[in-house]
Amino acid sequence: MAVLHTQKTRDPLPGLWQIEKEDEVVRVRFRRRPFPSALRGLRELPFRPDLVHGHFYDAAATALLIARRLGVPYVLTEHSTLARPLTQLERLAFRNAGRVMPVSRMLQSALESSGLEGRYEVVPNVVDLEHFTPTARYPGEIRRLIAVTRMTPVKGIPDLLEALRLLAIRRRDWRCDLIGGGERGEEYRGLASRLGLDRHILFHGELSRPEVAARLREADLFILPSHLETFSVATVEAMACGVPVLATACGGPEELVTPEAGMIVPPRDPAALADGLDRMLSSLDGFRPGEIARGVAGRFGAEAVGARLLEIYEATLAESRKESR
Repeated sequence: MAVLHTQKTRDPLPGLWQIEKEDEVVRVRFRRRPFPSALRGLRELPFRPDLVHGHFYDAAATALLIARRLGVPYVLTEHSTLARPLTQLERLAFRNAGRVMPVSRMLQSALESSGLEGRYEVVPNVVDLEHFTPTARYPGEIRRLIAVTRMTPVKGIPDLLEALRLLAIRRRDWRCDLIGGGERGEEYRGLASRLGLDRHILFHGELSRPEVAARLREADLFILPSHLETFSVATVEAMACGVPVLATACGGPEELVTPEAGMIVPPRDPAALADGLDRMLSSLDGFRPGEIARGVAGRFGAEAVGARLLEIYEATLAESRKESR
């Protein structure tokens, strides 16, 4: 496999594009015209691809054009809901792809509701089991809560802070780590202070992947307060560390969190979130970290997701060969 990563930039470039190569990865930065830039990067790949796999709707048209230039089939993975109307070429790319692979059933429904035609098969995101692994945990008197999320409105941080204020009235046996960057970070720090949560919450900002994994392994309970998630990689990473999850019913998490791994509560409802936290803190001993982690590996590990992708690649190639006869 080789990766061709195209990235639009406003920074000055030495020419029409800038190319960087590292092992099997070719990065192309451009200011205008993504397709010619991608074609230039294609010449740097170490082999001629048999199949093109595009990620995100912004790359759909480029994947289509590259595949047609090479005379090979292509498939698409979609990770997010549409943030803008698609061009006719982008819609054509989805319609003619060998497969369109949204990362959740919720996302497939959203794409179909927008009138985007395609041969859909859900293939979830993969979790990094090298970094996110369970470890022996020895709970103390103070339970460690953790949320890993961007500090943006859709992530529901004000709801979480209000829920923690309500929780602090009922019990004091917890602390919460909030990890993540974003434009609302300072605003949320101020809100937490006004709610009297300074002694309960620690804002860490953005951390590296190994640092996040280390914090998760120390945690007793992961919280996802979002208003909308098409999947939620952070939730799966927490479960891969054996951490039970309290998440909102915001799209993706309902397909991820089983009763053995946690609980789902309504979104935009701080009182329900506080009740869920209280209940789970009182029943944490009933969760089995090893079982949670094994369940994640079986569903979202590289071996499981890779096998599913290989099936789709082989089926797409077989169909393409049949059509070309």
